[in-house]
Amino acid sequence: MGHWSEGLVDEAAKLISGGPDRRVLRDKLAQVGREIDVLSGRSFQPARQTTSVIEPNGLPFVDIPDLQVGSMEPVAGAWEVPDPVNSQIAAVLQVSPLASPVPNAASKADALWIAGRLVAEASQTGRLSADYVLHWLGTSVDHEQRQELFRRIMAPAVRFYVPILGLSANGWWIQIARRLIWVTSETEDDGRLVELLLNKTMNGGEVPPLAAVEAILIAAPMTRHPADWAFTARIWPVQVQRPNDRPWSKLADAIHGHGIPTITLDPISTPYEIACQVVLKGYWHGYLSGDEPALANAVAMAYPRQVDRIQRETRAPSKASAAATLLEQLIRPGFDPAQGAEATRRYVRRKASIAVMQYRKGEAPDRYPWTQVGISERRYYKLLPLFARKVNGRYDYDYGDVVARMKAHLDREDKKRAIRAAALEVLREHGFGNEAARKWLQRHPPEEAVNAWPRGRR
Repeated sequence: MGHWSEGLVDEAAKLISGGPDRRVLRDKLAQVGREIDVLSGRSFQPARQTTSVIEPNGLPFVDIPDLQVGSMEPVAGAWEVPDPVNSQIAAVLQVSPLASPVPNAASKADALWIAGRLVAEASQTGRLSADYVLHWLGTSVDHEQRQELFRRIMAPAVRFYVPILGLSANGWWIQIARRLIWVTSETEDDGRLVELLLNKTMNGGEVPPLAAVEAILIAAPMTRHPADWAFTARIWPVQVQRPNDRPWSKLADAIHGHGIPTITLDPISTPYEIACQVVLKGYWHGYLSGDEPALANAVAMAYPRQVDRIQRETRAPSKASAAATLLEQLIRPGFDPAQGAEATRRYVRRKASIAVMQYRKGEAPDRYPWTQVGISERRYYKLLPLFARKVNGRYDYDYGDVVARMKAHLDREDKKRAIRAAALEVLREHGFGNEAARKWLQRHPPEEAVNAWPRGRR
């Protein structure tokens, strides 16, 4: 994935018949690699040494790309924070000491819920926009200093951060920041989204390519110094355009296993929905365990209509129980973050419907034809085209007739399998090996196995 894509050309060419054009194949792999970079927020560069000049502007933490734990040269006032999921890398760097460590802090799930509420507030007040970054530059940097600042940002090694939000809550430090970059042909692509800030020329020249990287959320407990645990997430305020012919199910495990969580926002997202999304992303990416009570509470507060429906339809004893039932359906990520926040809502609604359907099937199994046949629903619909035909896109058939015919078909198949298994056993007793016995059955009826012998033993 990512910049490893060029090394996959030979392997991919072997899997494709017809001798594909390697130049076209390389371009396609690079395109797919770029999509994975964007979705994961990482560039998957080979191990190398780099130098970074950090300008955090008062923030105690900054995001750092794929820092190998233990590889940083000793620097006064800087501490790497190992990633909780992959302890070999650090995505967060602590650059200043926190206040005196507190004895206790809220649970991780509760802290992510608070962080999500703060993300929602920042979005509603416009602090995640490009205008806010320009406003901060206008009020925090003098006009005389601005040209010098731009020259510093032009250096690829400089990581200059604009603070969006930073505060302590319930024993946690929570912050949001955006990094400034000067976009040129030499700017390294690290898989992050960028937004151009200026659309006017300066002194009659060209438009300066000053840009801000996507907002980054960092949450860390303040119980010890330096911090030993930190959650980081990307914040996408708009839907990201990407090809629709890439099935998300093929990418989900890779993105959630190796990528940085992505929080997607839109104008109609409620603060509870955004906070729940932060908690769920922490759960899906392995930052939270499934036994956190705050997980079900977050689902209940963010999606009350779906939880009420499950409680009503399944006669659950409480909202907490109904929310836990919905959470069981949300155990795996089922939507593409690039599709925006609406995809999250569609995913939750669909999973709520599935939870209700599963309950109904368990309560009245005999009302469904696949239970009468004794097979799964999935297998039933795979076999259905053999016994019914579609009319206007829907199968038109009599349940009783189809059930009887399908049952007879399955009985015949079971009988054939039993005869084949008995024939294989006879062939093995006659001296056939496993592969030879199977090949013999491909050419002869199983009834002839009684008189079959390997060559040389007849």
